[in-house]
Amino acid sequence: MIATVIEVASEVKRPRRKYHSPLRADQAEQTRSRVLAAAFDLFVERGYAGTTVTAIAERASVSAETIYLSLGGKRGLLEGVIEMAIAGADDPPSRTNPWWDEVAALPDARERLGKMVEYSCRILARTRPIHAVIRGAADKEPFASELRKRLLEERLSNQTGRIRDCLSGDLRPGLSATEAGQRYCALTSPELYSMFTSELGWTPAKHRRWIAELLRTELLGG
Repeated sequence: MIATVIEVASEVKRPRRKYHSPLRADQAEQTRSRVLAAAFDLFVERGYAGTTVTAIAERASVSAETIYLSLGGKRGLLEGVIEMAIAGADDPPSRTNPWWDEVAALPDARERLGKMVEYSCRILARTRPIHAVIRGAADKEPFASELRKRLLEERLSNQTGRIRDCLSGDLRPGLSATEAGQRYCALTSPELYSMFTSELGWTPAKHRRWIAELLRTELLGG
């Protein structure tokens, strides 16, 4: 009798398996993407201060509560929007991106550097509008200033790592991978991209060619 009671108690205490619905997860991801797309448009149209969670919810056809629960309000939305823009709709995560296999397979260092610049400029074209929003918010919102700093640190770290992977044996004499990463990061910054393509009227293609040639001289020499 005692053994039976113990067995029953054990069955009662056994945790239930968590139910996972692929359909529900897919619907949640679609809703998140729709919310972030609406947030992107409104942030660019109205700026950070002029955009409300209510307005984003209305444009995305969801409740404001859904946004607070899934993304945590305007701060979470801004972070989610820039992450979405960096990743792109079609690009896989950067560490598994087949683009970098193509770069590594190129025999010439100048070609590898050119492909790196091409990838960076693709990201800059997607992120330029939202980087402008972050810069505008950074004057009054400490969290936006911290976000901008974090994005710079991540960009510098990633780009320096790629230079070590793809160009470490080809850098001009006396130039370390660390300093090469700093120069690459500065010349492919969203601020410089915005100045040339938005304020000076350069086409993205002209900007990319100029950056590629400048970096070949700066990093490889000759």
